[in-house]
Amino acid sequence: KSITTACSTPTNLTMKIAASLVLASAGAASAAKKAVDLTASHKVSGSSARKLIRASRKLEENQEEEEEDEFYFLSQYRMKFVQCVADYKIQGDDAYESSAVIYRLCPNDAQSESAFGCTEDESYGDYVVGINTFTQAVAQNMAWEREQAGYEDDGEFNLEDYAECREADMDMDEDEDEGRKRELEEQWDQYYIGPKCVNVMDSKGKKIVGTDIALDFFADETCTTEAQVSYYELTGQEIPYSTGLGLYQEATKCASYNEDGELEIKEVCQQLVEDVAYRCDAVYQGGCEKIEALEAELKASEAKMSGGKVFGIVLLVFVILGAGYYFFMKKKQKDAQNSLLNN
Repeated sequence: KSITTACSTPTNLTMKIAASLVLASAGAASAAKKAVDLTASHKVSGSSARKLIRASRKLEENQEEEEEDEFYFLSQYRMKFVQCVADYKIQGDDAYESSAVIYRLCPNDAQSESAFGCTEDESYGDYVVGINTFTQAVAQNMAWEREQAGYEDDGEFNLEDYAECREADMDMDEDEDEGRKRELEEQWDQYYIGPKCVNVMDSKGKKIVGTDIALDFFADETCTTEAQVSYYELTGQEIPYSTGLGLYQEATKCASYNEDGELEIKEVCQQLVEDVAYRCDAVYQGGCEKIEALEAELKASEAKMSGGKVFGIVLLVFVILGAGYYFFMKKKQKDAQNSLLNN
């Protein structure tokens, strides 16, 4: 009996193993079928592929439109140069820029004699960029405006080349004596041209009424040390824009119509909004404190001037009223005397 049991056990095991193999094969086949079915359900037909391509292109177009829409608000504003702050370093793309420039976005219809161009309530915001960044953007816009007006580039001097400190490219003055020429040529690589902040004076040259950006002649590659010899001494000519770019009281509209009659945002405004170091507007307030500190002196100066104007107006009113009262009393006295004589 025990032998029979022992002999029957291997047979049972063999049958069980065989059954297990059959079931496993069936499971594998089923799984393979499911895998095939799953893959088949994700096949893309030619029509579906075209739809996916169109959807992808539409997505790219929407992203481009969103980028354009991001700056569309600028069409309602003008970029008003406010102030150039000398010796206030701003971190640029590659290095620090020697000075800072403040500008404000004012509504297109804003009217103001202030250096700010409009009130804080009217403005979209105030912004600070480096002097090189601002000069570069303005130079490109000036070139674009000349092109739109039909003027050809004379090729003699390109403001964009000196938007940041660059080695001066000069032609020696023909009248310079040979000894002096040799001396200056030996020092040729020591001269640079770059932008700097300058004050704008009133018509009498006695009072500062604002600031501007001008090009000057320097002895170092950072354009912080003015050269002991002038550009005029070397070339017999003045540096273009040496008195200023004429930014004081100037404002640039941030939009214009192209040849197709479509409204486009000017690159000068878009670039300067993108490259700001500090900003203070409805969207970003992180730079408000620094901008307020930079503007404090100018605001105080304008407040003082405004107070002086108000005092002058009040004084004038009192003088007029006093004169009127004086003549009124004189006439009244004369009439009384005439009345007594008649009686």
